[in-house]
Amino acid sequence: MPIQTSELRFYKSSTVSDTSSNGGRISANEIADGVKNNVWPDVPQGERLAGSTKYRKVFFKVANDADIKLIDPRIYVETATPGDDRILIFPGTQTDTQGMLTGSERLYGAGTLDANVSIGATSIDVNTESATDAIFQNGDLIRISDQDHVDDASGNVEFIRLASSGGVTWNGDKATLTFEAGQSLQSAYASSNTRVASVIEPEDIEATWGSWTGSTVAGTYDGSGPTIAPTNIIPILDSIGSIEQTWTLTFSDANSFSCVGDMLGSVGSGSLSGGDFAPNNPDFSRPYFTLPVAGWGGAWSSGETITFKTHPAAVPIWWKRIVPAGANSLSADKVVVAITGESA
Repeated sequence: MPIQTSELRFYKSSTVSDTSSNGGRISANEIADGVKNNVWPDVPQGERLAGSTKYRKVFFKVANDADIKLIDPRIYVETATPGDDRILIFPGTQTDTQGMLTGSERLYGAGTLDANVSIGATSIDVNTESATDAIFQNGDLIRISDQDHVDDASGNVEFIRLASSGGVTWNGDKATLTFEAGQSLQSAYASSNTRVASVIEPEDIEATWGSWTGSTVAGTYDGSGPTIAPTNIIPILDSIGSIEQTWTLTFSDANSFSCVGDMLGSVGSGSLSGGDFAPNNPDFSRPYFTLPVAGWGGAWSSGETITFKTHPAAVPIWWKRIVPAGANSLSADKVVVAITGESA
């Protein structure tokens, strides 16, 4: 069964603030879709008059019960804010915080079509909120849509690649976007209701593991010593329960071990004779990972270890909100950021 729309969910980062610690790893706090202040707080008058730049880190998670990965994901600003502020997005890492940002990140965003275009057009003009954001760059994948909203079944939408050289030229805040050779519009679009966005193209989204290492004299897992990553009997990840964590298994004797996460601390213990080891993630009642008992071999001793990392089925995206000094107040201000992809 393919991934359902309801299984594509937004989650907050572990720290949400306006300090250098803002961001970090994914939390268990889901962001409710379409709810006021679900990502951003209101802008008070003093901040609006003085202007501000703030950041929030949002994780797009594939919470699929069958652990199906999202193939060729695409993330974009579907509809920019109607107010004077503007929201830009850019990729993050599983652990970065606001203090690690440089201010020179490549930004993605959305603009509006400047003039009506016909089927077969090989370039378009797009009005942006500020050319300094440089939301369009050579080689970008862009999304063009005249749908009323992102889930609308009617209307037109298409993705198209810009030329790798000469794909973007600027005249003030207007960008002329020239398509890659051989590409052209498959539909006609009116300037009155068409949005154009630059698209983030992350890798396929699924829970993964890596950085397998350890220390032992004669113990094995999957037939090899702990410094060689297993290839047949491997950790099993869960799209819902797996998180960003470094796990260390430490043996207390020839049969038993404990497990500690670098941020979580102890998550329990297991044994070579006690079945698969699957520590529970209490936030979702699903395992952080499962280590099949069939992989154990050789002779393990007290103090010997295995260490590996797990990564969630989620992609981290930073949102940047710029409020120009003297911005007008708008009670119904909002932005729509969306994700799409395929599943096997």
